[in-house]
This record gives sequence, C-alpha cells and structure tokens, in this order.
Amino acid sequence: MTTRQLWLTEGRAVVPEDVVDAGLWEEIAEEAARCEPRAVVRHNQRPGLLVMRDGSITSPQRCRVHTGGDALSQLAMSKGLAEVAAEATGRARMTPIRFGLKFYEPGDYMHVHRDDGKCEITFSCGLTPGLVSMGWLPRLRWLTTQQVADRLGETPYPDGGETFPVRHRVLTGFDGSRIPHWRTPLDSQSREVLITICFTDLSV
Repeated sequence: MTTRQLWLTEGRAVVPEDVVDAGLWEEIAEEAARCEPRAVVRHNQRPGLLVMRDGSITSPQRCRVHTGGDALSQLAMSKGLAEVAAEATGRARMTPIRFGLKFYEPGDYMHVHRDDGKCEITFSCGLTPGLVSMGWLPRLRWLTTQQVADRLGETPYPDGGETFPVRHRVLTGFDGSRIPHWRTPLDSQSREVLITICFTDLSV
C-alpha cells in the first residue's frame, strides 16, 4: 500500500526511520533536558468537550509543554518529513506550522479531542521509550465536529477505540484534526516526553 493509499484508508502515514539521523535524536534529547525547567504547565480542567470554530475539539488535559529549540526545529523542517506529509495528504507545499515537546509525569493525561483544524497531518513519537500508545477512533474520521462531540459527550477515554502505537524516536503521521484521539493517565514511575509536529499546506 502506498503512503497515499494508507492515508486515505486508515488516516495514518509511516515515516521511514532513515528520514531522521540518529545523532539528531540525541541532540533533541539534550535540548529537551535544557528546556524542561522552563516548560509551561498545561492543565485544562474544564469538563467535557468544547467545539472550536477552527473545527478542533478541546478537552481536559494535564502535562507541561515547550516549543523546543534549534534541534527540534531542524527535525520539523527536514525535507524528508515534508515529503512524507505531501505524499500522504496529496497537498503540494506542506510546511510545519506547530511543533513542540510535551512532558508527561505519572498520572498526566489528555482526554479525547481533535487537533487544530489547520493541521493537515500531525506527526508524533516518543523521545523517551515509555509512552507506548494512544487511543483513537478512526471510524469517526469523517463525522462533523459537532457530531463527534455529541457522540462522545462526557467520555474522557471512549470505549471501542483502537490503539495507535507511539514509537520511540520513530515518527508516525496521523489525521489528528479529524480522528478523535486521547492519552490515558501515564502509568509509569518516570516522566516521558512526546514530540508533536503539525503540517499544513501554505499554498492554498
């Protein structure tokens, strides 16, 4: 199955491991350690799902966030990642518009939500090895935002979802602005770090 076919049928995109040089991961890890003391607490406690005008859905979450630095920017701006984004989405000029680090402590979480409507494709991976997976509902991909909110209601972690693997230092793309997804409370004794990168087509 081609990258485009996989995207259309399953809403995800595989990124070849050799797109990112192994040395860059170490640079990002060192950078993350320097950024962590300045990470901002993100703790939204408003209950339920909030439908936003851009088509996203926000919900309760708790973690710490930082935009990263030069090393993470180098990853986001890599030509190989942009090529995967373009091939998957069928868009001509894919550009990273948002990227950053999320620091999860034991018990931190993210309720079911949809990403910013401007994100044509979201890439993520674990900078550390303990994140394992997230939940998602690809069968709800083509529902309207309001339909998703009405169906999921007050359910933080919906039943009947599927498991989306979060790989260690191997990026995977997914249709995060359409497919509802979530992260259950981190069941770990150590903090973990997630990388996210969102692309959009600036030519439209």
